[in-house]
Amino acid sequence: MVELPPKYYHANFEYLLSFVKDKYRNLLIEQEWRFLRKYYSLPEDAQCLFIRFTNRKGLFFKTDSLKYDELDEIQKQVDLLVNHGFISSLDFEEHKLWLSETLSVLTKADLVSFFDLKSLKNEKREVLVDFVKNQFSVSEIFEKINAHQTIVKMNFELEVSFLRFLFFGNKSMDMTEFVLRDMGLIQYYQHSDDDLVARFETRKDAEDKWMVSEQFVVFDGLKNVSSDAEILDWYSNLYQTCQDLSPIAMPSFQKLQLRIGKYFEQRKNYQAAIEVFDETQIVPSRERKARCLVKLGFIEEAKATCNEMIEFPQNVDEEYFAEYFLKTLEGKKNKKQTTDWLKTADEITIDRIYRNQVEFGSIEYFLEMGFSAGFSENHTWRTLFGLLFWEIIFDPSLVSFHHPFQRRPSDLHLPEFYEKRKEQIHNLLDSFNDKDDFLVYLWGNFQKNEGVANPFVVWIEEIWEMVRVMVLQMELEQLKKVMIKIAENIVENSRGLPDLLVWSDNHYEFVEIKSPNDTLSNQQLFWLRYFKELGVNAKVLRVKFD
Repeated sequence: MVELPPKYYHANFEYLLSFVKDKYRNLLIEQEWRFLRKYYSLPEDAQCLFIRFTNRKGLFFKTDSLKYDELDEIQKQVDLLVNHGFISSLDFEEHKLWLSETLSVLTKADLVSFFDLKSLKNEKREVLVDFVKNQFSVSEIFEKINAHQTIVKMNFELEVSFLRFLFFGNKSMDMTEFVLRDMGLIQYYQHSDDDLVARFETRKDAEDKWMVSEQFVVFDGLKNVSSDAEILDWYSNLYQTCQDLSPIAMPSFQKLQLRIGKYFEQRKNYQAAIEVFDETQIVPSRERKARCLVKLGFIEEAKATCNEMIEFPQNVDEEYFAEYFLKTLEGKKNKKQTTDWLKTADEITIDRIYRNQVEFGSIEYFLEMGFSAGFSENHTWRTLFGLLFWEIIFDPSLVSFHHPFQRRPSDLHLPEFYEKRKEQIHNLLDSFNDKDDFLVYLWGNFQKNEGVANPFVVWIEEIWEMVRVMVLQMELEQLKKVMIKIAENIVENSRGLPDLLVWSDNHYEFVEIKSPNDTLSNQQLFWLRYFKELGVNAKVLRVKFD
């Protein structure tokens, strides 16, 4: 295990600040520059203690429990931070709106002692907290806490959070990324800092993305305390606010809309759900809208939505659903296309011990029949894709890497991923004329980059072995076309590929395994049809148990 230097977190925070100042100098406002000036005026140990606060959960802390071996005179550093405004002693006027956060610092023993709750000492901590809130005023609570304990609140939390957000480009990552890298637990692709570009081009881009991220938290809170009407009113106001939303924030906002629409649908508030689904095009909003319209008896409107999906499908799930649902609404005798494929599929019998592991049981079946067999599903195809296009995926010239802990380009799941790289992808594929060169290239990338965090490759030799077998069994042109099809829509087309590859000396077949109660997804049907079009051997196989 790698041992980190005592003040590793200080070096990491300093790097983050320097990076943000370099990449976002023109975006920072006076509020953030003021924080930076004040921070740099602190002695190193005081900086370290403040960073320790920023890396901990919550905003309120007990000072008597602070213990960091690498810092001298902790109380002196606390006093310095108070004097410079980086932390504040607990104060009723300043912190009265933070009651729940303040109480979260106290243990059950603290609550019993500070508020003389010996008669309730056997109750859960949550019961004690509710009792304190109901029996004492906020000023009384603060007075009793201050009489027994010194609690401080960290300040500049917004500035620190926003600077960290600028660095990572999102709110889901934090400073633990540095630790995971420095301890060797995760290897990241090493871009030069000069090759990394700002995630946000304007202040509005950053603030819009930040605002949408905050609204996910707001919505989660509203679900617990607000009526449907109140939530719909909140959403309507938010929707109006977001009419001029930056493009970089729009995908996140659409995901939020989908989440809100599904919430209303689950509560059987179909009218509200339709209103939300109608204002976003993200999959599967149109499908959910059509279903809600039917629930309310608006059949013609549901048909119109289905026709729209058939004419302009965003993925095969939309297209196949709309075709099936429209025929159902028109009263026509109808079967799902996936059902037809299943009904005509071959069937095998395996031991019932594989009831919860049908793919393993199917592999055993083929091995006993004298065939070779292994898993070929999404991981294997994604590994092939990642090894083949490694240099293109991590090409810094395409302006899609923004910080040193990025596992994937920022446009990976956007339509422009393929369009921006189309020429490079086709040029690379055209450079291969035989499978030997193709395999050598793939193996070279596996060896050279093994262990590096990425969105596609699983660094397991067994998966590499299946990649090798797939390449040897298929025609090179077939492989190229499958790779292009995945690149055209990575989100949709990197899933739904057949479970197994079964092969012998003179034959191979991709096999989608289905247990008695399993169904064939639209995306699986898409790949089976596409493989048939390419001349790739593939089929569905139903499994029953003896």
